[in-house]
Amino acid sequence: MSTLPRSTAQTAPFAPAASAFTALRRAVRPLSGPDRGGPLASRAFRLFLLTQSVAGTGTWVQRTAQDWLVLHLTGSAAAVGLVVTVQCLPTLLFGLWGGAVADRCRPRRLMVLCNAGASVLALVMTVLVTTGTARMWSVCVLAGALGVITTVEGPARQVLLPRLVAPEHRRSATGLAAAAYQLARIVGPAAAGLVIGFLGTGWAFLVCAVMPLLCAVGLFALRHVPALDRAPAPRAAADARGRWHEALRTVAAHPQLRWTLVLSGCMALLGMNLPVLLPALATEGFGAAAESFGVLSALVAVGSLLGALLAARLRTCPLRTLACCALSMGALQITAGFAPSLAAFGAVLVPVGVAALCFTTTAATAVQMGVGPELQGRVAGLAMLVTLGATTLGAPLAGAVAEGLGARAAFALAGASCVGVAVLAVVAVARTRHGARTAPRRARARRAVAAPRRPAAAEA
Repeated sequence: MSTLPRSTAQTAPFAPAASAFTALRRAVRPLSGPDRGGPLASRAFRLFLLTQSVAGTGTWVQRTAQDWLVLHLTGSAAAVGLVVTVQCLPTLLFGLWGGAVADRCRPRRLMVLCNAGASVLALVMTVLVTTGTARMWSVCVLAGALGVITTVEGPARQVLLPRLVAPEHRRSATGLAAAAYQLARIVGPAAAGLVIGFLGTGWAFLVCAVMPLLCAVGLFALRHVPALDRAPAPRAAADARGRWHEALRTVAAHPQLRWTLVLSGCMALLGMNLPVLLPALATEGFGAAAESFGVLSALVAVGSLLGALLAARLRTCPLRTLACCALSMGALQITAGFAPSLAAFGAVLVPVGVAALCFTTTAATAVQMGVGPELQGRVAGLAMLVTLGATTLGAPLAGAVAEGLGARAAFALAGASCVGVAVLAVVAVARTRHGARTAPRRARARRAVAAPRRPAAAEA
């Protein structure tokens, strides 16, 4: 065989993939290894990350199969949107309650039960599909039940994650967990398409029934880590039963938490509506086919994966990071709105995904690290309520703007909204810094007012 090196023309098509792999390896390297002491040095966290990757892949397989089933049953895209709304409704109604349950119970056991319940629901759907008895109402009922499980499982996962790593590694651990979710977002729909195409929709739901069981087995293997099954303190348990509104008071009393939730809600409402705007601009602006739209979605997902890994390495002030991410995303979305070609539009989508995931991961880390363990579940439930509620309102608003003014104008307005959120984040940084400087003076003034005055005779 010849040992001559390949020509530049032969290796050129692989250059982008090689550079992306190099960037991914450089991002992951500081997060692992016992000598570096990163979050991946913990066996418990590695096992947790593996279980969440499996569960996330199953979630995306189920979402894809569910959308396909509803479209097959009704032939209506509006019916698909209705099922998604039914699945999100429990989080909007009972998000704080789910956080209170996560604070009251042992998080690992609660996640095992939630995964077992999700497996049962997927198995019921498998039976309905294979026997031909699946109907729209049954899909809605099972989607609503799965939404209730998600309302409890999400805060429990937020409570469990900080117990797996040291406090200084929580930001990195949150970034890696977000990266695993984004990787599942890439793999899940592709796997669902293959299973549905070759075996049928019923087999896809059967895969969804098996994956949560594998996740539950992995979580059960963590039973030897004492901190994961630590019961809450009696006072914390009592607060979780009757005082879920304590989360509102805590967020209101901490400026960084308050501003983080405000900025997250504004971005979800006005700036992060890519699932609505992306197909509108791809079809209206560039006349893209279904295959091209799949490539564009994959580019966003790859950018999201890199953004989650980048966020794991950031060590700056969370509010300052949120301001930079919002400003970057605003400029990139305005650029995407005026992209001259489909190739240029696709090239901008990767950094858009990076900026979006840096924003959401930084916000999630700030919420996790901003409260004590006795309130993490309720504050996580409140954060889910804010972001999901804003997304539920923002998606139809973005669709109406795209239909009325055009997809390019909608992209530009979304980018301008992100720039406005960045300005608001700069104001938040200034006000938080000013409050930190004046807090000692206010505390001294309160102590001086509260101190008892000595009598004049004693002073003499």
